Amino acid sequence: QADIHPDDWFLTCHFMDDPVMPGTLMYECCAHTLRVFIQRMGWVTDKPGVCYEPVAGVKSILKCRGPVTPQTRHVVYQVEIRELGYTPEPYVVADAHMFADGQHIVMFRDISLKMTGVTRGEIESFWDKGFRYQGAGGRVTSQHPDTCPLPPDSQPDCKSRRYDREQILALAVGKPSDAFGATFRDFDKDRFLARLPGPPFLFVDRIVRTEPPAFVLKPGGWITAEYRVSPSDWYFSADRSGIMPYAILLEIALQPCGWLAAYAGSALTSPKDLRFRNLGGSGSIYKDLLPEDSVLTMKCRLTQVSSAAGMIIESFDFSVASADELIYAGETTFGFFTEAALAQQKGLTQTDDRGYRPDPHQGQPHPLADAPPFFPEPGAFCPPSIGPLAMPGRAIRMMDSIDLYDPAGGLSGLGYIQGSKKVDPAEWFFKAHFHQDPVWPGSLGIEAFMQLLKFIAIDKWPHLASRCRFSLVTGVQHTWTYRGQVIPGNKQVKVEAIVTRIEETPIPVIIANGFLGVDGLTIYEMKQFGIRLTPVS
Repeated sequence: QADIHPDDWFLTCHFMDDPVMPGTLMYECCAHTLRVFIQRMGWVTDKPGVCYEPVAGVKSILKCRGPVTPQTRHVVYQVEIRELGYTPEPYVVADAHMFADGQHIVMFRDISLKMTGVTRGEIESFWDKGFRYQGAGGRVTSQHPDTCPLPPDSQPDCKSRRYDREQILALAVGKPSDAFGATFRDFDKDRFLARLPGPPFLFVDRIVRTEPPAFVLKPGGWITAEYRVSPSDWYFSADRSGIMPYAILLEIALQPCGWLAAYAGSALTSPKDLRFRNLGGSGSIYKDLLPEDSVLTMKCRLTQVSSAAGMIIESFDFSVASADELIYAGETTFGFFTEAALAQQKGLTQTDDRGYRPDPHQGQPHPLADAPPFFPEPGAFCPPSIGPLAMPGRAIRMMDSIDLYDPAGGLSGLGYIQGSKKVDPAEWFFKAHFHQDPVWPGSLGIEAFMQLLKFIAIDKWPHLASRCRFSLVTGVQHTWTYRGQVIPGNKQVKVEAIVTRIEETPIPVIIANGFLGVDGLTIYEMKQFGIRLTPVS
């Protein structure tokens, strides 16, 4: 709002003998109001060269139905946000209104503003330094990381706490009390606590917002986590496809759920030591993640909790986004179980697609050759001579051989394939997943299934091997169900895929259902997972 005075410069210069506020200045004041809004929201930076300007290509409509004259006493500006996002520069589109002495005189539809020269990640990095606004005429000073990272009165819930990498690592491999305080001190030595995976399978860098209160196990309230992606991350070179492998994307989505389960105090509700296992879920992928520098934002919330017979079952919604662009979203269910209950796993008793029984003599076993990188080490790379369509490197390859492949098998006659892997207690993922509770990650079981589909694609479309790369199928909901675990004492894992759909145009697509079994017991079922071949430029 602003007071108007008869001798204001914009009245004395516009026009002679007809003083009136210029319409362009009315626009500018609305733009100023919008700028105040985004600054108050936290869109500020100390990066040199950043400027505010309209968004190119956004059509605006201005309507003026009254003047501001020397007789006007007071004007009010209002903005209503219509769209807000990052592309990757922060931008906002709004409707603006102006009132003169209570009369509505200006409507500006689709006024726009963007911050040129800065990305969302850079703005968040500014606040990550731990700054606090001191008020008018004040200065910016550092503050304790447990307090709000934005100006205190700029966000509705200042009880939200940050948890940084050190606290995340404490929950994964360190002292739980360093993650959540004295409440968890018993778990430092005397009691077992379900953990997050440890490096190199830990994909949470920080928790930046917590809506629900700590140690209260009930549905409601989102938490927001972040994970920074780098082109040098080991899984890009290990997958050899040019995109983030599905197993890593799934872990990025689900690990904040594991953190929330601990933060909600699940372990505090039982006198028994409980293990944490994923039971299944469903999701849809919306975009591949390329080996580029980016900060992913993960959100999850607890939607349902039930306890019975010493077990706790918890359901979650989750999403993964990059610069406000949705990458992956879905829902999942986890359970807390005693060690004795897990030892009595019965597997999946009823499964679809079991009407098909493959001919065990169909084809010859095909051992898969070891290829670099051999271990999940940062900066590892595969030789440039390897073409775009290739099986993964040893670091993430989850099968030793293709045991049976029938291109005309399966219930639909579109294809059947089976692979196997010997269980090696020394595998890196047992050490990383979990501390004091080694178990084969379910995500890597699904990854083994996805690699079967890659083998089919390489065999079916050899002429595209140098012209395409593997990509994940988008917009198709997939589901997974786990009813058992693979532990270091097991002997062999077998994975099978039954193709349900094949498309040749406009780009090749394979969609399949499948199963994973260990030592003769079927424990995983996967439905509607798929890959496609994307042309490379």
